[in-house]
Amino acid sequence: MDILNAFHRIPQISYFGVRRDDDFSDRLNYKYTVGLLIFFSIVVASKQFSNDHIQCWVPAIFTRNYEIYVSNYCWIHNTYHINISEPSIQRVSEKRYVLRYYQFVPFILLIQALLYLLPRLCWRSFSRHSGIDVKNLMDAAQNLKSVKRFHKHKSIMNYLVSVIHQYVGDPRKKSKQEHSRLNAYIKGLFHCLIGATNTFNAYLFFLYLFIKLLYILNALIQLYAIRVLLAQKWTVDEAIQGFRQIFTMTMLRSNPLSKYFPKISMCDFRIIEPNSEEGHKYTVQCVLTINIYNEQIFSVLYMWMNFVLAVTVYNFLSWLIFLLFPRLRYSFFTQRINTQHSVATVRTSMRVFIYDYLQHDGFFILRLIHSNVGDDVTTTLLTNLWRNFQRSDKLTAADNLLGATVSLTAIGNRGVNMRNDGQNGSLFDYSKTSTNL
Repeated sequence: MDILNAFHRIPQISYFGVRRDDDFSDRLNYKYTVGLLIFFSIVVASKQFSNDHIQCWVPAIFTRNYEIYVSNYCWIHNTYHINISEPSIQRVSEKRYVLRYYQFVPFILLIQALLYLLPRLCWRSFSRHSGIDVKNLMDAAQNLKSVKRFHKHKSIMNYLVSVIHQYVGDPRKKSKQEHSRLNAYIKGLFHCLIGATNTFNAYLFFLYLFIKLLYILNALIQLYAIRVLLAQKWTVDEAIQGFRQIFTMTMLRSNPLSKYFPKISMCDFRIIEPNSEEGHKYTVQCVLTINIYNEQIFSVLYMWMNFVLAVTVYNFLSWLIFLLFPRLRYSFFTQRINTQHSVATVRTSMRVFIYDYLQHDGFFILRLIHSNVGDDVTTTLLTNLWRNFQRSDKLTAADNLLGATVSLTAIGNRGVNMRNDGQNGSLFDYSKTSTNL
């Protein structure tokens, strides 16, 4: 039963549904790229079930049944590639390149799709340790944008403000003086990753940046593998030439002498006859029509993955600069908070609100709402959070003032009682104070 319950805890990915706990670059990776890979896998698999995926040129003495047998044999037992344009003497000494992968191209494409899904699974799994449901917040913000009734709009706004306030206002997330900032970050990440309580004020922000790094690393590895299949070296000159081919669409031209996607290959087989112990060895020439599709598919994927990689890198840098430059976070908030006074008047309170109250994760949540829902909802939500922060700050100050007044009143009453009892001296009884320091 524990194993079954563990399967229920695995995060589900709603492929056709709309999830807003990410941004457009993430959806380019785990949704559109995965859909493209699955589509190409289905196309190649359907082509392999047809009868023209490979055709071998057999001797004239072979019957139709022999021809079908030879084609199936060469498809299953692999073929090898030699450059038929070179002289026969050079072809004999040339090293044969055995083709072992073209039968498994649909599975290779599905593995590529799975690799693009893994960062998304990591985000869904580890974001749960933060203590806040980011998807639920994004859905509520989206409903806030479309709702028309005032009382429902107010209830959703109160819900968003209360949830964000409960998360960012947790006193355990406040930076402690006895630890350096680096040690606090390392300790907070460790507690979150092992499943303990979240006491790290930048857990979601750092996790999101790490997930984007996984997308970038995955794209680089897959692009390198595709460049190898397309017989392109991973050098600066080759990379520049590859980008030129992308923009001029020459990448889609078929290469008849391709080493990894050859259209013509050779196949050796032996036929055992009753009167012959060793049988007769034959070498036939085969046409791999499936490689026409394979080469074009990987060429399209190469261009698409370069585009996705560029968008992901740009998006990663746009998030990273907000982490490295706190002034940008300050500008993001001040441009969207509607205050009754000028920003210069409440500058001190604004800095406390941004750097000590919302901190990194508060900025992450609000910028994600801005990316998915829009600027109007973000401005309204930020203004309500600012007003809620001011009210709570005033209540805290009032409580402190009330506590100080009560303390002074108690001390004054004690002094009056002491004077009424005929005691001398000051208000405090120093004789009962311990001197053993």
